[in-house]
Amino acid sequence: MLQPAFPALEILAQLPPGGLLLTPNNRLRNRCQQVYAAQQAAGACWAPPAVESLSGWLDQQWFQLQQQGWKPALKQVLNREQRQLLWQRALDEALERALLNSQQLCRDADGALAQLLQWQLVTDIEQLDAAVEPLLEQFALSLDRERYPLFAMIRAFARQLHTHNAITPDQRDQLILRALHERALPRLPQIDTAGFAQISPLAEEIINTAADTVAARPAAERAATIQAAACQNLEEELYQAARWAAQKLAQDADASVAIVVNNLGQCRAQVEAIFARVLEPQFLATERPRYTLPFNFSAGTPLAQTAIGGGALQLLELLQDDWDYAQLRNLLFSPFWGTADHETWLRTALFRRLQKLELRRIDGATLRYWAERVAEGLGLEAPQLPRQLEKIGDWQRRWQRAPAEVWAARFSELLAALGWPGPRNPDSQEYQQLLLWERALEELAALSEYAGSLTPTQALQQLRQIASRTPFQAETRDGPLQILGVLEAGGLAFDHLRLVGFGQQQWPPAPAPNPLLPVQWQKHWKMPRASAERELELARELTADLLNASADIVVSYASEEDGVHQGLSTLFGQPATLPALDGDALTEHCEQLGNAAALERIDDARLPPLAPQDCERVRGGASVLKAQALCPLNAQLRYRLGASGFMQPGIGLSPAERGNIVHQVLAEFWQYCGDAAHLQTMDAPARQQQVQTAVDSALRSPRKKHAHLPEGFWQMEAERLQRLMQQWLDLEAQRPAFAVEKVEWEQNVEIGGLQFNLRLDRLDQLASGEQLVIDYKTGTPNINDWLAQRIREPQLPLYALFQPHARAIAFGQVRNGDCKWRGCGELEHPIDGIKAVADTQKDAPFANWAELSDYWRNGLELLAGEYRGGHASLAFDRPADNDPELWPLNRWPEREQATE
Repeated sequence: MLQPAFPALEILAQLPPGGLLLTPNNRLRNRCQQVYAAQQAAGACWAPPAVESLSGWLDQQWFQLQQQGWKPALKQVLNREQRQLLWQRALDEALERALLNSQQLCRDADGALAQLLQWQLVTDIEQLDAAVEPLLEQFALSLDRERYPLFAMIRAFARQLHTHNAITPDQRDQLILRALHERALPRLPQIDTAGFAQISPLAEEIINTAADTVAARPAAERAATIQAAACQNLEEELYQAARWAAQKLAQDADASVAIVVNNLGQCRAQVEAIFARVLEPQFLATERPRYTLPFNFSAGTPLAQTAIGGGALQLLELLQDDWDYAQLRNLLFSPFWGTADHETWLRTALFRRLQKLELRRIDGATLRYWAERVAEGLGLEAPQLPRQLEKIGDWQRRWQRAPAEVWAARFSELLAALGWPGPRNPDSQEYQQLLLWERALEELAALSEYAGSLTPTQALQQLRQIASRTPFQAETRDGPLQILGVLEAGGLAFDHLRLVGFGQQQWPPAPAPNPLLPVQWQKHWKMPRASAERELELARELTADLLNASADIVVSYASEEDGVHQGLSTLFGQPATLPALDGDALTEHCEQLGNAAALERIDDARLPPLAPQDCERVRGGASVLKAQALCPLNAQLRYRLGASGFMQPGIGLSPAERGNIVHQVLAEFWQYCGDAAHLQTMDAPARQQQVQTAVDSALRSPRKKHAHLPEGFWQMEAERLQRLMQQWLDLEAQRPAFAVEKVEWEQNVEIGGLQFNLRLDRLDQLASGEQLVIDYKTGTPNINDWLAQRIREPQLPLYALFQPHARAIAFGQVRNGDCKWRGCGELEHPIDGIKAVADTQKDAPFANWAELSDYWRNGLELLAGEYRGGHASLAFDRPADNDPELWPLNRWPEREQATE
């Protein structure tokens, strides 16, 4: 059993009747109670020992004063959120300017007032000016109190307290001291204190006034063997500590082992993951039910970061009625949204459908509309999701401003409507989190008097703050290993102790004085974090306590911190070096697997061939052949297995949407204009009017989709398109006579046993009877991709093969300031930018259009045959051809790593 560092039984035995043993925290108090209980006879009746934590004892004194009706005690003691709300009002009243981070300023003000009261520099905030003036004069500071915003805020805060008949916890402690002086509370014969590293002057005076005799009980002296362990970084420190603890427990399962981590609260998740990996690797298996790990933490996890609390806060975001895709994904796939299994399919299908919209944010109306549509498409009977979303939408419209207590009830109602926390019976830890969640809602309701009427966003923000500051500590049996923070380890004794994170830059910690209090005051009265000297003094006391807590101590440090080399903190002297521990069970298991006999590798680069029915109307059109040319495996993954990604929505229009709009404008224009003669006879105003008409028509659908974009954005987009069209039409007007025969023409074709549905941008009929196949590009295309061994841009060659009179293909490069034709073919009347077949390359292998067409046919039939036959090698000519989006499926990073 874990023992206190001081002789608790001896102290309790020597206490006179009515005496009390005080400890700095509940953890140490509980240890004293357990040690005392272990000495009692089995089955005997015995009274609890006279031991209390300081905070618990002060709570008892306050409760006693209220029970006996002591008039000054008939006030409410505010919690953190209640004080924050009153400080915010005080800030708005005292300062006539907006601040970027008013919440942090309010927290600093609350801490500053607490220090003034605990250090008894101010005994009555109603008489603040009288207390502050001599202090300012003592340190030759300006007597102009307006230069110190804190004092104006405190005066406004005091008025708020008076209005609500409330006090802060520090004012409560002052009233307890007053009650002791006035004999409203009985004096104790003796108080013994043990385990205290630091105590405020107010708390110290309360203890001294409350008892006839006060004795500080030191810890028992221990001769310790100290070793130092240098590690590369914090992660290695934690792995070494976990292996060391496992070694000690293997030697003696009943030994008390402790790991004290500097700044444990900032790295708790990392500590838990590493210790679970080393001590309980089977705990990481997803198929195993959760169980209690063989180590205990002194630091709890905020309720907002637990599964139950975080899941509830996440589901309450449905009241926002506006989400990005990341939020919506987490909401729809929350395991605490309790619905039947088929509802999971519905949510998955709904999310994929919403992704295809490529909206920047999804509003509630869009979500509810598509939930209904997708449910109908799946043929589900009485699906819950559309009804749940409709009910929440109705609440979102009706639930406006309300007091906090009303919001607490509404939040519970919403979670119940969603089936939270799900159909599965909660385990022990989840049940404890559910109870803590109810307490958080009660604390939210307690804000009604101070918060006024709240909007949904404000109410949810208050609940999130409460859940973030409410620690969850699972009630479990004591494990053989304790993981503690520096302050929590004070007053405890262990058989083996390891200190983690005690390099020169971490210990002593850097000072962080309160920014609202004069630094001279903080240094003079040695307030917390006030100066380097104060931190050094406290670090020396804590170091002495830690080195006295065990006979076997290892202290470790990271040899490099923030890119700067460091050594062990000088407060530990120069202990002997401890060799590093190399292995643990999981690491050794992985090494055994790595050193096992090599497995036979079979290169299987082929998927099953397409079934005959799958060769009809192949999804993807010419893009299938392009993907097969670039990388066969990626083509099979994307078009056969459906591994399609979605464009990340951004602000404004995406490049793809801009390109589609340009295509639409050109289609609208040529459907009206028709041929070169009409274009050349149009005067400037007529051309301008027709371009504007085409632009307005093309923007109609995008404007509806992106209704959140302002009118000025669409005006700029229209002007951009009009300038671009004028540049392009100037280029078109220079061509020989032509007529636009087809625009956005759909055609079914078959090649290599595959049937495709193609959509041709434009087909021109030339005066000589030839046809020109055109594909618009807003980028910079390269015609050499048509002539590669594997045709990298097969779209236009494929179109040309099925136009019997086609004698040329061309990209219409529609770019601002760089409009041009890029193509090749055999034309009677040349067009600038469209090369003759024989001139496409140096020493071109094709002499005429017929030879080039045969080459394209053979190449495209080869690609179609590969795709139909399931050819799926991970091969590509350029790194950019291997889409990183498909790496989780084609395992390219792992393949590269295996070849190194």
